[in-house]
Amino acid sequence: MKRFALTLTILCAACALTWAGTESYSGKDKEVIQQAPAPCEWYRAHEWNFDLWGTYAFPGNTGKRDARRGGDFGDDDRTDSDQDPDEHVDLGLFGNDRFINRDNAWGGGADVKYFFNKYMGVGLEGFVLDANDNIGGAGLGTFTLRYPIGCSRFAPYIFGGGGVLGGGSHTIWQFNEIHRGANNSNEFEFRNKQTIQNKHAEGVGQAGGGLEIRITHHIGLMGDFAWNFVSGPDNDFGMARFGVTLSY
Repeated sequence: MKRFALTLTILCAACALTWAGTESYSGKDKEVIQQAPAPCEWYRAHEWNFDLWGTYAFPGNTGKRDARRGGDFGDDDRTDSDQDPDEHVDLGLFGNDRFINRDNAWGGGADVKYFFNKYMGVGLEGFVLDANDNIGGAGLGTFTLRYPIGCSRFAPYIFGGGGVLGGGSHTIWQFNEIHRGANNSNEFEFRNKQTIQNKHAEGVGQAGGGLEIRITHHIGLMGDFAWNFVSGPDNDFGMARFGVTLSY
């Protein structure tokens, strides 16, 4: 009887050890499955992207207009005592660009995008530029198409959008005729440039393309080029943009 009891005790202990070992192995097996990285998840559906970038901008038309040579000097104002003998006449634009108003400008911006799937996203963008004699900037809504290349970290993209632009400046030629001395007998005539800050907002459209490179699943680098359309070709400008991307 004692031998039977001892044998039964040993068998129960062996069964308990065997059951405990199987549970432990099963737990480890599940852990390995959970920790295994899913393939091709550098870019995901339902993803929020936050971009912060600096930019170099340049106008599409940097040409200058010469002051008009004819009709600058009208009739002599001194024949009418009630009329101001001095003249200050706007001769038109000195430069064609009415926003950046210089050869180039530096600035920065940020945008946020939400991707419905790996390929399509909508977003909001804002930027400022160091335009001539006045800061300029814009806010836009955007639509982005990207194409992650296989399981790589690279994703080229194109985008477009529209919004509102304000600030900046334009420069005009001004003709001046000034009279001095007795009976305003001494006359001085000259031209000068005058830079005027823009005080109104205008519509702006945008189109461009670029490349994003993921360093980790949540941090990346981006670089792209955007062309902006502002009230006619003389005011359009391009921007080369480089920055970082945070993805969640």
